[in-house]
Amino acid sequence: MALNKEWHRSHRMPSKATREQRIAWHAAHAAACGCREIPLGIRSDVLQLLKSRRKP
Repeated sequence: MALNKEWHRSHRMPSKATREQRIAWHAAHAAACGCREIPLGIRSDVLQLLKSRRKP
């Protein structure tokens, strides 16, 4: 998928982001842009968050 410049412009990763902030950012990124893979160190947490958001 191509880079979504508008999304990246309006959704900056906070400087010195906590693990929870990184997980939330990458979950939103995967849904909106997906220009790169989720980092291995947080991949399972991001996928779990995405899965939980899909449940009604």
